[in-house]
Amino acid sequence: MEIIYLVCGARKPQLKRDPLGGRRSMKASDDDFRVRLESEFERLGLRWEEMPGGGLMVSGSDALDGFIARLRTLRPGATWRDVFPDIPAHWEPGRPETWTAPYRPLGPYDYQDLPTGPALTVRWRIGGPERLEEFIGAARSAGWRVYGAGLLPRADVPEVPCHAIVVLERGTTEDDLHVFGTWIDRHPDFALAGFIRLGTERYLDG
Repeated sequence: MEIIYLVCGARKPQLKRDPLGGRRSMKASDDDFRVRLESEFERLGLRWEEMPGGGLMVSGSDALDGFIARLRTLRPGATWRDVFPDIPAHWEPGRPETWTAPYRPLGPYDYQDLPTGPALTVRWRIGGPERLEEFIGAARSAGWRVYGAGLLPRADVPEVPCHAIVVLERGTTEDDLHVFGTWIDRHPDFALAGFIRLGTERYLDG
């Protein structure tokens, strides 16, 4: 399934990598969506940098179109809670420090308690699940501080690539996480599928 993640900040929103699947590059259709979405938020009187959660994740272009169509039913003066009716009650627009949720480990290979570390997904098409250990060994040999890793569920079909979540140790910086992603992309057999956790997130129980 195609996942599109739109990150919003003080600057223009940016479409990012699919956090659980294949790569996604900026295309004309992405730019068109960004312009349409920005236009609707401006019509409603909403500011990008105040979007609760700092981003938007949708499952493909049809979902993007559906989201914009729903925005068009709202009138100027609508609030972020009108746009996202399911956001937690304690979240406040424009106050990222309130955008918290309970911590949930990604699996037995993840930190079971806070503080935690960054996490990303890696994929490969050649070979099977057993290659995860090979990847972890190569990463550690290259100096990367890998805490743990676990395979994601996969259909037993050769054409479907294997995916795994890799958790880096506590204290790994966001910059180091992105450098690690670049290192993965340079590997002949493995590729970065996306970032799941930066390690800087806030949690209710943190």
